[in-house]
Amino acid sequence: MIIVLFIVIYATIGSYCNILVKITIFRLFFISLVQQNMKNEIFMAFRTAIVLFSDDFRVKDNPALHYAVKNYENIIPLYIYNETYLGRVIGAGAKAFLHNVLLSFNSLLHAEYCISLIIKNGNYVDEIKKILSIEKIDAIYFNKSYTLSQIQIENDIKECFKDLDIQFFKAKLLFEPSEIKPLSGGAFYRVFTPFSKECLKNIELIEQSFPKPEQIKSIHNISSMTVENLNLLPAKEGKWAQNLLQHWTFDYDEIECNFIKFIDNKLENYEENRNIPSKNGNSGISPYLRFGILSPKMCFNAVRSKNIDINHQFILELLWREFAYHVMFYNQNIATQELKNEYKNFQWDDSKFFLQKWQKSQTGFDIIDAGMNELWHTGVMHNRVRMIVASFLIKDLLINWKIGEQWFWNTLVDADPAINPFSWQWIFGSGFDAAPYFRIFNPESQKKKFDPDGSYCKKWLPKNWKSEKIVSHDIQRKITLERYKNLRCRLVQCIDNKS
Repeated sequence: MIIVLFIVIYATIGSYCNILVKITIFRLFFISLVQQNMKNEIFMAFRTAIVLFSDDFRVKDNPALHYAVKNYENIIPLYIYNETYLGRVIGAGAKAFLHNVLLSFNSLLHAEYCISLIIKNGNYVDEIKKILSIEKIDAIYFNKSYTLSQIQIENDIKECFKDLDIQFFKAKLLFEPSEIKPLSGGAFYRVFTPFSKECLKNIELIEQSFPKPEQIKSIHNISSMTVENLNLLPAKEGKWAQNLLQHWTFDYDEIECNFIKFIDNKLENYEENRNIPSKNGNSGISPYLRFGILSPKMCFNAVRSKNIDINHQFILELLWREFAYHVMFYNQNIATQELKNEYKNFQWDDSKFFLQKWQKSQTGFDIIDAGMNELWHTGVMHNRVRMIVASFLIKDLLINWKIGEQWFWNTLVDADPAINPFSWQWIFGSGFDAAPYFRIFNPESQKKKFDPDGSYCKKWLPKNWKSEKIVSHDIQRKITLERYKNLRCRLVQCIDNKS
């Protein structure tokens, strides 16, 4: 506007003014332009962006935080707790883990940047509106999530605050669901092998990890709840939660250091040792991935920096996690409905007596009871043992997979909205690319194969453990196979009737 005005004035009086007047007019124009630019710079310096954290509690490789700091000088780091943000109430184990994650993340922000995480509790839109009534906000940046409930929250934010600069980023997966599509058509892959191959073909989509910001300025008048105010630790089982958390570190440097040690010392023999629970050959990063202390991209890039083959088993494990999320994205009822309709009418016994024996580590099968004890005391279970334990509940005790999934959801610190139900459906046979229905793990042979010297069982079984078995595996196996066959026969008969 100033430039246009100058041209008009100069053109109008130019022919009537001497050179001295023209120079004066030009100087006035130049001073006005500088002042306007200074005003713009001052305005820009005080523009404020909210960075909305949700299961991405890190400053390294956090694109929402990275770009907010790049584009806005003033940052409000915000966390809004809502216990059903995943579409279901977060389990007690994960909730307790979240408590310590929030404490650690807040300490990190304070130590690195002298700022604090603003903590709120309630509806996302309502809480952001309250902040807008206090502070002038120009932008909201956040990293994308993939459950239906989270997607709806993000859509509500975009709709309610569309006058603001709303930006969202890929940070929780290596590949967006839209980035990996079957070449033969269809919305998504149902088999892991072609999915993983397509991912590896598109490896260039995985960018380098973002560095942590050098500085973050946060000036505001917004009050915050404390982590304790959220009541994340269970009131009735507070001692259980405290004991469970003692098995984990929440120091960011130590977590990263432990992962690098895993790469340096255990990755070479990972494929052989990952199935042996007593060898502790796994990475132990699952809860840190779950809550975003580590990102999948950080893990992938750290492994690739060691010139590891792209088809290494650990990379395939990261892609298996991606596969679970891609399946969940297109099947949002994955925790409540069988992915394959033909398995919906399976005949369950759902014995409460057997369920309690399984939950309390009293089945009489040493590998089962050791695994359930490990879960109760640490909030995790070795992956091979998870498969054995889940197979036993479903195919020996004939208890609905959804009941087992819910127990794991309540007790695991790494309880994941995609991986947990995906894994249980895989064992039952109702999932995509699932184990065949006739694969029924024998707990005793599995123990001999993967815990031959009994080290794992000795570690996790109590001294007064009793080996009296609640069922005969051979008898239960026959019953289960017969029920699977009956289910398939009914399916065939139903198809014949329809045709």
